[in-house]
Amino acid sequence: MNVKPREQAKTAVQTMAAGLTNEALCLAWMATEGKPATKELAIVRGWMMDEFNERLGDDLFDEWLMAIDENGDAPNPLPFFER
Repeated sequence: MNVKPREQAKTAVQTMAAGLTNEALCLAWMATEGKPATKELAIVRGWMMDEFNERLGDDLFDEWLMAIDENGDAPNPLPFFER
């Protein structure tokens, strides 16, 4: 398998994600919630999670990952940026 195209794609996605505001990144994340699991969706969400971790730092990122809302679902990450 050729790793170079994969690394180039990851770099392009990281650049795009870094250009999003916190709100836009969170909206994109929430748009993927509840969608059927596919390989492509998992890859995109992984890239988004990398950006969340970068912006929130390890402690708030872990807190967000472990949090659940009143419905038992994963909460919108936006409030974690306001801390």
